[in-house]
Amino acid sequence: MKIRVASVQMHSENGDYEGNRARAQKLIGMAARRKAQLILIPEFALAGYRFTDDIWEMAEPLHGRTGDWLKSLSMKHRAYIGTCILERDGTDFYDTFILTGPGKDEFWHHRKIEPAFYEAFYFKGGGANPNVFDTPLGRIGVSICFDSSKTHSLKMLSQGAPALVLIPFSCPGLARFIPGRDRKNWDEQYTATPLAYSRCLGVPVVTSNKTGAFESPLPMSAGLRVRSAFLDCSQIVDARGNVVAKSGAGEDVIVAGVELPRAEDMLQAPFVPGGRWMPGYTAGVRFSAWYSNTMGRLRYAMSSARKRAAESSVNNPESNSAHPGFL
Repeated sequence: MKIRVASVQMHSENGDYEGNRARAQKLIGMAARRKAQLILIPEFALAGYRFTDDIWEMAEPLHGRTGDWLKSLSMKHRAYIGTCILERDGTDFYDTFILTGPGKDEFWHHRKIEPAFYEAFYFKGGGANPNVFDTPLGRIGVSICFDSSKTHSLKMLSQGAPALVLIPFSCPGLARFIPGRDRKNWDEQYTATPLAYSRCLGVPVVTSNKTGAFESPLPMSAGLRVRSAFLDCSQIVDARGNVVAKSGAGEDVIVAGVELPRAEDMLQAPFVPGGRWMPGYTAGVRFSAWYSNTMGRLRYAMSSARKRAAESSVNNPESNSAHPGFL
């Protein structure tokens, strides 16, 4: 079975949900006009990405405004469309991928297994939860951004036997104060990830990232700020590990046809590396991830601001329901 898939690479402005949604909708329309049946837009495409408490203002329930918006576009374009939201569930927040289809009940979701680096200050990991969806297009797997650096994500995918994998990113380059060796390694691993997943699982892989400048303060760092840029190079890789489409710099929409392997042709024993990390990450990157994640989980657990933000989000009708014009 051959399907046309699309990756959207887009600018995303912090705190500008309406503007981000308008930009995404235009780019999704471009993909649909090129006959894409499955369209991936970046992680937190509408919510923005920053390490500050005001990101909680972008939170919404699972079946909230973004889910309704995605559903309306899926119905309009007769396509499957996915992105990540900052999900609010009670007094907790999660990075949750949503995929909608044109059918009435076609709605799937997966929570990011572990927050990456300083993300742990602002949302919880979902732990092991289903990351392969049984859709009319075939079995579609997802690994959210830095989850793809861990072997447990690949192992869960291999157990679910997807015919295609989606990896939405909100991935900037590392800050200039990070040693050059680690920065170079980070960039290389980002580019190599879809090829590694394709070759391990024997299935096509689609990645989508943001573009443009990234700037944010770092929690618990005495005012230190990170300034870098999101890594361009969103990709579509076929089942043999060949890049069939790659974005340029800036906003871009790439579309390609990929052949989904038949069940009898899929790898019977997909290769999953040993250990916790996918091969190639430096000790510096691993330590930074561990340290910031540990500090973040402690602060998140004790944060009264987080609980107040969750209660405020519950009372915010703008984040809880779709705009009347969506449907």
